[in-house]
Amino acid sequence: MLPRLLPQPDVARRVAIWAGWATVIYIVAFWRLGYPSFWDPDEAVYAVVTRRMLRTGDWLAPIYNGVPFFDKPILFYWLQLVSFKIFGPTEFAARLVPALSAVGIIGITGWAGRIFFNPRVGHIAALIVAVLPATFLLSAYAILDMTFSMFLFAGVVLAASAVVHDRPRRQWWGYLCLALAVLTKGPLALALAGVSLLLALIIAPGLRRGLWSLRFGWGLALIVALSSPWFLYMWWRFGYAFVDGYFLRENILLYAAQLFETTRSPAFYLRVAAVGFLPFTPLLIGRLVDAWRGDRVSDIERLMWAWAAGITLFFSFSRFKLDHYIYPVLPALALIAANAWCRLVKAESIRAHAGTAVASATIALTLIGAGVYTYLKLDTLPVELTGSMRAVPSALALAGAIFAGLLIYRRWRPPVAPFSLVSALMVTYFIVLGAGLDALEQGKPMRDLGRWVAEHAPPDATITAYRLERWKTSLRFYVDRRTVQAESPHEMAEVLRKPGTHFAVMRQDELEQLRSTGDLPPMKVVRERRGLTNTSGRGLRKKRDEWPNYVVVTSATDAAATAVAPEPVVAPEVPAVSGPPKGRPARRPPARSSANGRR
Repeated sequence: MLPRLLPQPDVARRVAIWAGWATVIYIVAFWRLGYPSFWDPDEAVYAVVTRRMLRTGDWLAPIYNGVPFFDKPILFYWLQLVSFKIFGPTEFAARLVPALSAVGIIGITGWAGRIFFNPRVGHIAALIVAVLPATFLLSAYAILDMTFSMFLFAGVVLAASAVVHDRPRRQWWGYLCLALAVLTKGPLALALAGVSLLLALIIAPGLRRGLWSLRFGWGLALIVALSSPWFLYMWWRFGYAFVDGYFLRENILLYAAQLFETTRSPAFYLRVAAVGFLPFTPLLIGRLVDAWRGDRVSDIERLMWAWAAGITLFFSFSRFKLDHYIYPVLPALALIAANAWCRLVKAESIRAHAGTAVASATIALTLIGAGVYTYLKLDTLPVELTGSMRAVPSALALAGAIFAGLLIYRRWRPPVAPFSLVSALMVTYFIVLGAGLDALEQGKPMRDLGRWVAEHAPPDATITAYRLERWKTSLRFYVDRRTVQAESPHEMAEVLRKPGTHFAVMRQDELEQLRSTGDLPPMKVVRERRGLTNTSGRGLRKKRDEWPNYVVVTSATDAAATAVAPEPVVAPEVPAVSGPPKGRPARRPPARSSANGRR
């Protein structure tokens, strides 16, 4: 009787698998999601716009700091708005949509591997996507790229499955997903899908007939019908300002003209994809070597290569480059890598898969090298790290050594699943979130300064961000009222000469320069805090004693400067409906080391 009450082997195995997946997803996407203050400037912008929608009831027009914000379409704001209504306008609520989108990406990748290859490929591909540093980073940023990638890749997978499995009805669900992608990031979705389709027609001849059988005309009509009403509404409400601000500036000119400072080379996205796909990048190189040596490449694998190459080529020709734009290629690369892994596992001879076999050994060396590199770099970081961070290089190097031992024991065939690699990355993420995040948060000044200003500045005070660069949008969120952005001493002087109480946030050295001009009213420092210089990886390259001192200054009397407002009051925001948007935060290229979004 007792054995019947105990879990049967199949049941226990399934429980273990689901528990493992729950642990991976929780650590990668949800643990401590709302703890850090905003880091990426776009995080704060989207959060401010969505918070205004929640408060005003205007759910159709994105408004930032009182002016129309024509940066992206409306769907991401709507999804974030639902989260805000449930959890309030917090960092957790702002980041919940990308985190859920990451779960969607993992699920779609696993399903694609299952229907295009086999269940084991689907399982491993989903694992690879889940534990990529790129996924870990981008799922924790309140920006729309993870959500866009989910809709875009889902649309392509559904359309491809309609061809491969002769299930034509699936293409309509694919077109629906593409329409949602358009409503998330604009016509870019159609451009990426179109370029990849053309490459697929060239390099996957076995799928040409099926691809041409898709109802592209009706599909495009469905996409336009579902996505165009919001664009038409914005055109009706804002006129040429929307056409100029969104279609011309945010799409055509941003791609074709050098609107912002950039130093990215044409090979930038190849490097970003290679770094973002670590530690599994060698598998892709090994697979290409095997294909060049004559190993068969299936049509569906060719389709995945076409998808990755099409997106990479499209963005490589853009004059404006951000690293996280390339993320949509990673699920397809995960399918290619997982298929190569599984083929090598069950191969009778590794001769035809020599490239993949060598690549597997390279993965082991990569992890060992990453452990050594991390060990050497920990002491150079300016933040105060706890002793537990020392376990990160050990975990990486140990996983590499274990994986190398398994390869030797199995005669250069990898294990059935990459559990040692996944375990090392999970330990790394767990420690980084549990210990490293606290140290990093101590160096981020804007949540502390912004909330102090919100509490102490009178409701009618003018709040100014002076030369804060990428920090100014975070200050705007935490101040929770409209802010003035001044970039020159002349602009700052004009603001301070206006009647009323003024509060300004700036760096200490900028304040000294302002005082040296001699033509400004007296300014009193009422709050100060040392912090990182900017929100990119470059900020972590400076030693802690080189961090600037950020100060809150006021030109008011001492009594006014120390008065505490009983409740923060949000100044009403009246949208400007004529002319191009004036409040768009300046874009600057992120540090290349971030690879995928968390800068």
